[in-house]
Amino acid sequence: MQQDRQQRPNTHEGHVRGCLALADAHGPAAQVALLQRRDDAALREAAAWDVLGRDGVSPSPLVGKTLAVKACFDVAGWITHAGSRVLADDPAATADAPIVSALRGAGAVLVAQTNMTEFAYGALGLNDTFGTPSTPLYTHGERVSGGSTSGGAVAVALGIADVSLGSDTSGSARIPAAFCGVVGFKPSRGRYADAGMLNLSPSFDVPGIVTSSAATCRQVDAVLMHRLTAEVDTPDTVDPADWSSRGTISTADGLRLVVPENITGDGVDPSIADTFDKWIATLAHAGALVIHMPMTCLGEASAAAREGGIIPAEAFMLHRERLQALGHMYDQRVGPRIAAGADVRAHDYANGLRRLNALAQKYAAELTRVRADAVLTPSVAILPPRIADLQTMDAYMAANMQAFRLTEYANRLDLPSISVPGDLADRRPIGLLITGRRGHDSRLLDVAVQIERTLSQH
Repeated sequence: MQQDRQQRPNTHEGHVRGCLALADAHGPAAQVALLQRRDDAALREAAAWDVLGRDGVSPSPLVGKTLAVKACFDVAGWITHAGSRVLADDPAATADAPIVSALRGAGAVLVAQTNMTEFAYGALGLNDTFGTPSTPLYTHGERVSGGSTSGGAVAVALGIADVSLGSDTSGSARIPAAFCGVVGFKPSRGRYADAGMLNLSPSFDVPGIVTSSAATCRQVDAVLMHRLTAEVDTPDTVDPADWSSRGTISTADGLRLVVPENITGDGVDPSIADTFDKWIATLAHAGALVIHMPMTCLGEASAAAREGGIIPAEAFMLHRERLQALGHMYDQRVGPRIAAGADVRAHDYANGLRRLNALAQKYAAELTRVRADAVLTPSVAILPPRIADLQTMDAYMAANMQAFRLTEYANRLDLPSISVPGDLADRRPIGLLITGRRGHDSRLLDVAVQIERTLSQH
């Protein structure tokens, strides 16, 4: 895969042409990941950027990078169907979502719309309408790519897209990134404009980024922060007296990293636990201070959201009219779970949100007390399940819950969080989850780049 990238001609048009050739070469794997393609238009755009580049015009480091967009974002001329036949006959979008427009305006070349779990309600990527993308990291037996940004992660893993735009409600960018051996980033809410994104749960949904490295992800974030006008709820700035105001991070030496106690206990695959322990040992050897401590607020956040019925209640609010008219067209793994939101009691919902606010304050206080840069856990507790093993509802729901149980707390507490594959030269379907403090996204990305560099050099 890396060799294919290095052999492409040193022009934007040549790079895009090489990415499109990979899409053709990967046949069915790419066809199920990419739902729409615009090869000719993408090549024309890349050629235009080559001309402008010769005249000295280059608005950002993203110029000529290939971009894929999840089917829950508006792209002019494409139907925003969110992976569902319920919306498959809707009118096409008339304008790009602001975040899509920002990326394209910065020079990224849109090549494809990507597959997803229907309405983003699922962590495994199964889709009976458009097909289920599988992770490219297994050569025998189809295994899920993860969801809900399934096609986007596969597109990056195959080298078709340099950047995939996804969404993240409980881990929807980070879980498939882990399963496909790439990088998935969930920002703090409000960091990126979310207009033109079809929501599942407005309390937890954010746009997410999938790339091949944390360094590229930091690059994309910097471009978006420069071009978007969305205001961050908690600005990405720090008080001079704050623990995190310690200057630029240039090495893992001196990083203060929290590992929650018993995080690799029950339910974590032994191979994942072993890999995680080796990563932590490598970081400690490189000079990072690893702090093992209880972090009960992580599990409490998951319970508060679940007991409050927050996602089903908000999803039902958004889908109520569609369910009444077109309920029979919903995926049976999705429709009934959304419909269950009708039974959520208002006081349970309100109490869930209240508890999450208190837990977010507790999390921030605990990190401040030990002056931590980030919290480290495995990204996903399980290896990618076989698609054939998920055909019953019981099997699906059990694996689905296992898939998001380590990622979801970042959404519930509104924290920036990124999954990296550890060693960039040896990509496996195992991710290292690095989670920071709300609003301190740039700091988290700097930490992730240094961790990625350290793990890739050892």
